[in-house]
Amino acid sequence: MIDLKLTALMSSKLCHDIIGPVGAVNNGIELLQDESNADMRDQAISLVSQSAGEAAARLQFYRLAFGLAGGLGAEVSLRDARTLCRTHMSYGKVELDWPDEAGGAENLSKDAIKVLCNLAAISSSALPRGGKLTVSGHINDGSWNFEFHASGPRAGLREDVTNTLLEGYDEEQLTAQNVGAQYLMAICANNNYTITISKMEDDLTVITAKSG
Repeated sequence: MIDLKLTALMSSKLCHDIIGPVGAVNNGIELLQDESNADMRDQAISLVSQSAGEAAARLQFYRLAFGLAGGLGAEVSLRDARTLCRTHMSYGKVELDWPDEAGGAENLSKDAIKVLCNLAAISSSALPRGGKLTVSGHINDGSWNFEFHASGPRAGLREDVTNTLLEGYDEEQLTAQNVGAQYLMAICANNNYTITISKMEDDLTVITAKSG
């Protein structure tokens, strides 16, 4: 019997993350259709614009982070991934500082790009009250090494996410709460990539990723 739990939970996660901005777009349209709320028109237009932008940014990011990203070729420019991460995170509470020189415009395999995008998402989740996510790293002859520094009030990963990053993909431990980390570690297992939690302090979490 083929276990499709990972696929099902990933689909649920993506739908859950998209429902919010799409629902806000619908609410804004309803306000625009209500002629008695003329004074709310500008607010409704702003809501629709903001939420539509957020939904589009999430979908484009998810296409690269979780999908096959068809049409982009076997390799993807890190510049494109960095841009999608910046746009995606611009709608949240976390400030992303990923300078252009951290990887430049070098090409990496789609799986390597997925790892970096997923680590950006997981690292930002370590900042529930907001903060700053700083990315550093380099690429040399196809080998790569990146660090994600999440700093902010009460920075920290969920215990089940921490366990997944430390222990690797485990189908028996797969839940809706850790599916993103499980997916990340499954990719790493398939490619001999290494994830290390370098530091976990009250206001700082550092995660390192590198090729085999």
